[in-house]
Amino acid sequence: MANDPGLASDTCIFMEAISADGGNQNPNDVWWLSPDITLTGHTSGPENADAGTNQIAIRFHRKPSGTCNFPGDESITVEAWVANPSLVMAPHLRGSAARVGFIGSPLPADGGSQTQQIDWTPPPASLPVPFGIDNPQQPGPKCLVAICYPASLTPDANRFFVPGDQHLAQHNLSLVSTTSTQVKFKVNTLNPSAGTAAVVPAVKLRAVMDLAPSNFVKKTILKRLQLLPGFQQLRTAPLPEGFGFDLTGLQASQVVDHSHGSGGVSPTPPTPSFEAMVQLGAAVKQITFGAGLRGARQGDACIYHLTQTFKDVAQGGLTLVMLKV
Repeated sequence: MANDPGLASDTCIFMEAISADGGNQNPNDVWWLSPDITLTGHTSGPENADAGTNQIAIRFHRKPSGTCNFPGDESITVEAWVANPSLVMAPHLRGSAARVGFIGSPLPADGGSQTQQIDWTPPPASLPVPFGIDNPQQPGPKCLVAICYPASLTPDANRFFVPGDQHLAQHNLSLVSTTSTQVKFKVNTLNPSAGTAAVVPAVKLRAVMDLAPSNFVKKTILKRLQLLPGFQQLRTAPLPEGFGFDLTGLQASQVVDHSHGSGGVSPTPPTPSFEAMVQLGAAVKQITFGAGLRGARQGDACIYHLTQTFKDVAQGGLTLVMLKV
């Protein structure tokens, strides 16, 4: 796991990727659903930004003295970043993510926690961004990244060190209510190595349908789903039509589709999945994820985890929940 060199002199301030992990982020778990970041829309509630003033709450923690190194600052800087649903983002890249909060916050007591609220109002009109990618500050479902660090330090301006650096956390959950049996969802991403490598390596895009979510995932998702009209139950069985990324126009290889509940591999794998190796550049790329919901009962909520990795090293993750109503 990588750490931000600009924040290396502090090992006391941390955010949690999964409840009670103490800042020890596990890149092999669902690290992108941090409980320490919440977005509440002006009218639509959790997970979505609206045209009015939205509230972002960021919680950070301090390890007890004697167990860590701290530069002795009297305050903590808190940054809030928003993006459209994305796997990998870059803070310096226009159209990828936008910083919507930068504020000083009191230093927590030894072993304590502090919550900083940031009010964010999206600009009244969409701003043009390159490559046809939508403005990250537009209303709608948002991916959030928070950075919390001693005020004397400076984080890297070109990269978000998630997962890995305990000063950063990400919350990337999108919920879609639909009456359709064919659903498409746009996801942004990029290759963080493309700007530095002589030969741009391919990355793995992978999607899994979570039929047996962990307690942490279940608690996080149910907290949001119970606010949506029509929700009845989490889907616990595969669907016949499968799911996957639209690879049209992409240089893709090693495509493995185990997403179908029937008619695919036999026997059906315990965790339906779809993966492919894809060539991506350093610019923001919009990719479509699609899922067939034929066979889902009314009120079923289908959970999909979308990830991007390079040589099994986590680069990005997003959880998408499709509610059949």
